[in-house]
Amino acid sequence: MAETGAPLVAADEAPAYSAPTLDPTAPVAAPLEFYNAEAEDADSGYPGPTRVRRASTLPSSILNYRKENGRTYHSYGSTEHWGPNDEAAKDQQDLSHHFWTLLLEGQFYLAPIKPPKKVLDLGTGTGIWAIAMGDEFPEATITGTDLSPIQPSWVPPNCHFEIDDFNKEYGRENSYDLVHTRELLGTIPNWVDFFKKAYAALEPGGWIDCTEPAIKLGSTHYAFPASHPWAMWYSIFTAIDAKSGLAFDIAPSLKSAMQEAGFVNIIEKKTNVPIGKWPKDKRQKELGAWNQLRIDTGLRDFAERRLKTVMEWENDEILVLVAKCRASVQDPREGLCHDIYHVYGQKPERCVEAGQLK
Repeated sequence: MAETGAPLVAADEAPAYSAPTLDPTAPVAAPLEFYNAEAEDADSGYPGPTRVRRASTLPSSILNYRKENGRTYHSYGSTEHWGPNDEAAKDQQDLSHHFWTLLLEGQFYLAPIKPPKKVLDLGTGTGIWAIAMGDEFPEATITGTDLSPIQPSWVPPNCHFEIDDFNKEYGRENSYDLVHTRELLGTIPNWVDFFKKAYAALEPGGWIDCTEPAIKLGSTHYAFPASHPWAMWYSIFTAIDAKSGLAFDIAPSLKSAMQEAGFVNIIEKKTNVPIGKWPKDKRQKELGAWNQLRIDTGLRDFAERRLKTVMEWENDEILVLVAKCRASVQDPREGLCHDIYHVYGQKPERCVEAGQLK
């Protein structure tokens, strides 16, 4: 392959990419719960019930993670996701959660529903958001779903996790008053279909609340030339979008996809957030510092798998691009920033489905 700075190969000139189907015989209609609801193994000294992982109840195919480039990835599900699930990746996810909570000024979602009663967190990852919600709303039931059982063993009694694939039908019709998603970019083949499944899972009047970062970075000081690492980054991931069918630059399109899926009362809040400690304002400086840290520690996780499987890059090429982007992120003279999209919408209170009023 040419040097990192060389022009990209046009999507129609490159070999077609087809994400492998993982574990196609595994049932996905009935999610696999992997916490013991009775907490029979709980420490009696712990104040109140909790849930304990029972890894022995999981099929070995789920626990036998795929190993690539010294990292581990999920083995269950219909779509090959870009994110690793090892300890380094889990640490980065938990670090990112602090940034997202700081950005929302201590809130965990923006949809106008308080308190929620039954919550579904799709792509829960380490489960840190679901656990925080369980603590914040002890009367609510919080369910987190993911392809990997990487959540902690000790969680609030009203919080539990399941192995499930949000790209498949998950049979939860009219069950929740809040569905939450965060940073699912690059994992969903069809966002309208994804929102339709979430729509079906919500009870009438329920809300979906989504947060996604824009992958196009900019500067407050100057326009990036084509040779700038972040200009190259955006061009590369635009090509990955086209070749893989898994959109990374989805944030600006969330609202229209929600509308097409049938949601109403949709609100889009776009916030331009600094990357780095360069702002003079105290709050912006703090946000920028945490945003810089989450991006710096997550760059390789985000890029490596897609650059290898879709763009067919070599390890050295990937490391060069990641190093250049990191150097830019760490340079306060760059004045880096990007947009964060918070989009939430409501399932109508009374809606017609399959000819019946619900």
